[in-house]
Amino acid sequence: MMKRTIYIGNPAYLSLRLKQLEVRQPSDDRETTVRTIPIEDIGVVLLDHPQ
Repeated sequence: MMKRTIYIGNPAYLSLRLKQLEVRQPSDDRETTVRTIPIEDIGVVLLDHPQ
């Protein structure tokens, strides 16, 4: 089975909720983008930002 590579190059908050990786990316207009990815689909997580 193919696993996904998750690349995070901008500031983001990472958390685990209900066996899913939750990625919250704040934006300039005070709205936050939230994306969820099932843990069993993830092969590699690349963090390319110091924050």
